[in-house]
Amino acid sequence: MGKLVEKLHQVGQSSGSRLGFMGRADTAASKPRPAAVLVALNAGDSVAADSIVAAGADAVLIKGWVPDADISQIKAVLESSHTVWGVEYTGSSAAAEGVQKAAAEAGAAFVLVGPSAPAAVLFDEDRQLDLVVVVDAPKDDLGLLLLRAENLLQAQAALVQLPQSPGLLGKLTISEFARLRLVFESLRFPALVMLNEMPEAETVKALVQLGADGIMIAATTSKSEAALGKQVQALLEMLQALPVHESRRSSVAIGGFMSGGGESLLPRRPGRPSPEPDEE
Repeated sequence: MGKLVEKLHQVGQSSGSRLGFMGRADTAASKPRPAAVLVALNAGDSVAADSIVAAGADAVLIKGWVPDADISQIKAVLESSHTVWGVEYTGSSAAAEGVQKAAAEAGAAFVLVGPSAPAAVLFDEDRQLDLVVVVDAPKDDLGLLLLRAENLLQAQAALVQLPQSPGLLGKLTISEFARLRLVFESLRFPALVMLNEMPEAETVKALVQLGADGIMIAATTSKSEAALGKQVQALLEMLQALPVHESRRSSVAIGGFMSGGGESLLPRRPGRPSPEPDEE
């Protein structure tokens, strides 16, 4: 289990208050939540990183990263607060081989691989990292069937691209909700979602019910550092107000491939019955 998957598991467990960033009491860590809070930042947003870390963000994604990129300033802020952080690799670099190794050497805990990135980035597996792949929510029945193929990727988490505006999630019909819930249920690994705007409470509740293990806010240039920190705090409070179901959090602890005596390499999601043993 890598640091990102471990963090997704930890947020669902209560713990005592600890001394956090800049000597403040980290009360967010003492309250269990059904999902983690992540923020996507540009490499030059070190001041914004300071703000969101102080607000209690669980992890940070550095957008648009390439091997040998200078991320020293934002890295210093994140590592001084022991915040889990990772990088986004979109495939803009011609050399896909060695990307995971370069990210690990830079200090990243996870790599988000864009959908247009070369598949070769998956082959150079570095067990120090959690690999996060982007999954598009299917638009038809065939797409739902092919979603099973995503489980064959050597990844530890997925970023689900929502099919509609997040603001509409709280207004889904029962059939629409069931269809989208099947997307999250079909994935063998923890699922993240990325939002370009601060969600309403009903949207957060819908995302949790759908099965999101982490909600990521994409920072924009229009947001001030103070405003971004307030959004992180508000999102934390929304999640802390929701119940945590232990059966759901146990799925996060599984993460990648696991196998036991006679068990499938693809772990079952919570609530799914065990197959009957074959009769001899």
